[in-house]
Amino acid sequence: MKEDVSVRVCGVQRCPGAEEDVSELVCEGVFKHTADGWLLAYEEPSEAGTVKTLLRFADSRVTLTRRGAVRSEMTFAAGECHTIFYELPLGRLTMELHTDSVCASFDGACGTLELCYRLTVRDETVSENRLAVTLAPR
Repeated sequence: MKEDVSVRVCGVQRCPGAEEDVSELVCEGVFKHTADGWLLAYEEPSEAGTVKTLLRFADSRVTLTRRGAVRSEMTFAAGECHTIFYELPLGRLTMELHTDSVCASFDGACGTLELCYRLTVRDETVSENRLAVTLAPR
């Protein structure tokens, strides 16, 4: 069963030699329980246009898929490293995503998902990140 939810996305990014960058998005989304976890879909604005985001959680693993003005697919699993592609209007970036932790706590369509991870290029850290997604019924 699908449920309409309020979505709050908070991101913190630390890049070497730069100040911490904090972003926040509040929007509406759709949450759905699946046989092995859950799905969350929402849209977010970007400078290049709208981006549709799908978060899929199953077996302590999160897949974040973005389509639209930005295209990417990121897989988060604690202790694992995955090669990711990030397609922007100006070109395609290839990076490694190192997941430090995946924490999820949900009761129905209410709860929080927190992802802590690092992005590297050629074994050099380009950013340390924390993404928190909080859901509440609408």
